[in-house]
Amino acid sequence: MAQGILTPLQITAASALLNNTGIDPLPTALTTAIASFNAGSPIPNFLTAVANYTAASFANATTLSSLLTLGNTTIPALGDSIPAAFTNLTPVSTVPAGFSGLIQQTGNNYLGNSDVGRFAQGFMAVQGYISSTNQFINSAVNAQTYLGPTFTNMDALTTNSISDVNPDFDNFAIDITNQGNLTNLNDVGLYGTPAGLLRQLAAEGNMVGGVFSPVQTPLLAAGLTAKEIQTLLAGPDAVSENEYLRLQRLAYQGMANVTGTELQQVLSILAVTTPDINSMTDLLDQTRIFPYSYTTLQTPTPEGPVLVYGADGSVNMNLADNVSAYLASPNGCEDLGKVIPPAQAVSNKAVQVALEQVTNITNATLPALAATINAAPRTPWNINAFYLADNLVADAPAVNGLAQLSPATVFYRAQQDVPAGININNTDYWLPTTIAGLSTMAGLPLIQAQTAAIDSSVASYFSSNMATGSGPDGTINTCDVIGTAINHGNISAQLAIATSAMANIVTLDASNIANINSAYLAIAGAANATVVVANITRANGNITNIYNNANTQVVSNVATLNTAWSAIANVLSTEKTYQTSAGIDYTNLQSGEKVSTMSFVQQLPIYGTQTSSCGPAYFLEQVANTSIIGGQAIVGALREGQNNQVLNAAGLGVNTTPAARLAVTPVPAVTPVY
Repeated sequence: MAQGILTPLQITAASALLNNTGIDPLPTALTTAIASFNAGSPIPNFLTAVANYTAASFANATTLSSLLTLGNTTIPALGDSIPAAFTNLTPVSTVPAGFSGLIQQTGNNYLGNSDVGRFAQGFMAVQGYISSTNQFINSAVNAQTYLGPTFTNMDALTTNSISDVNPDFDNFAIDITNQGNLTNLNDVGLYGTPAGLLRQLAAEGNMVGGVFSPVQTPLLAAGLTAKEIQTLLAGPDAVSENEYLRLQRLAYQGMANVTGTELQQVLSILAVTTPDINSMTDLLDQTRIFPYSYTTLQTPTPEGPVLVYGADGSVNMNLADNVSAYLASPNGCEDLGKVIPPAQAVSNKAVQVALEQVTNITNATLPALAATINAAPRTPWNINAFYLADNLVADAPAVNGLAQLSPATVFYRAQQDVPAGININNTDYWLPTTIAGLSTMAGLPLIQAQTAAIDSSVASYFSSNMATGSGPDGTINTCDVIGTAINHGNISAQLAIATSAMANIVTLDASNIANINSAYLAIAGAANATVVVANITRANGNITNIYNNANTQVVSNVATLNTAWSAIANVLSTEKTYQTSAGIDYTNLQSGEKVSTMSFVQQLPIYGTQTSSCGPAYFLEQVANTSIIGGQAIVGALREGQNNQVLNAAGLGVNTTPAARLAVTPVPAVTPVY
């Protein structure tokens, strides 16, 4: 099927969304609860007071602020005001006014106020903020939980544990470079064993069914048969463990006699350039194959990496039990010690264990590992003098396959690549795109001193300042940021509780309520600012009287009313806090904008796969207007995204998208008439 951009469900959803339909208004439960609260005494008179005052010629911001904060430190619901503690919320003076008006206005803003483009702008900005923030939250948590038990030091963490094998990168790289193809890292379980060395020699030399005669002859002389040599090459599963160890012991004895010209042939096949290798058995001795860095070879222990060799150059034999505990194979130091010298057995197995801690080490080769570790300085060599425009001047040196550049700056990869006749002062030169190998945290003592992946102060910062959402580990979800649009937190229920408690207070303290209503009506009919200010003071006094009422029923209902009112304010305040952090201003989104709507439609299948509690899929299912086909298509596109994810995971991915380009119908051939 032709590859395209949008599926039929997305196109159907887009037809509604681009026409400003497909998104439901605020939930009926919420708008009904707001209306019910606004209908209860003394709120109708308060709303009239606000409406009349804001329209008066003598209105001013200071007095309006006083009007909209009536009772905010005692019983804010009686003045339809925001509890004083929630300083990031601003009441509205339009109809409906006050805090109840803010609830409705907030929800409508999230839904775009009948402008889908505004909805799309805000929604996508919210998802971007949530995704970025949760990455930090999850990373901080994972650094403590997932990385915590395995963390040794930051060098190991940032070098894939290569620094735990040997922290002396310069000399370690030189030694591994010189080893050529001595070791098959995919066969690391046989590292440092006669069998492993023979298997690698046969592989590198393309020797089928055995090894070449300069090596086979000494092996036969040591007591092995040709068939037993083949058994060694076949691997440890071919015979019993004890038999394989016996064959390896004989092989080691034979290797000791591979010297001189025969040894040079072995080294040539394996591309080994390590100096002072005098017999084939030297290739199983860490002090010989790591002449520059064996003193800094390390192996893992529960307390962290430990040196394999002591200060005097001897093997730390205390590592034997520890090393054997790390080995996946049953052949530990004791078994290998029956084949080669016991000290070498411990050192070889210690290095094997260290290498096995490097993730994906079996996918690497020694040359690749050396190139990765190599920390030699890269010095660029500018030879502009030899190149003019596009023409190579007559006396310019050869460039070893590198074309001259214009403007010409040519770099050479290594000393031997630099053309003869140029004074390079024994300095290596490198291509500018070559990364300078691995780096440790040297020079960063505070980082190197860490005993955990992240410091406790760092963990505390993220847990206290960012991990404040209602998702797992404090992650933030869509409902945390714009939940009012779908009545998240059951705001309607809290409003119902507040409405009922206020009705009880009206009955229980009718005198003060009557005075409050009288004050609101006086403000509504005021002809000057003095009357308004006086009655604001009067209303505040009566609200305070109710707050200080000793009647236990009044006290109980005031507590219930304030608790419900603060619960609603907390929802809106939390949302506003997140939006401020995200730099999202829902009162300042662009109207009539279509690009965001189209981008939103393209994201629908992706949102559909984000099915966490109160995530994008859940939220969009709540706001989609499923009474029309476009709204149903929104939900359908979400489900389509989920289906695609499941099908792709099973290798059953399908393509239901039409072509992105218009189909061209071939013009039928017409036979000309003469």
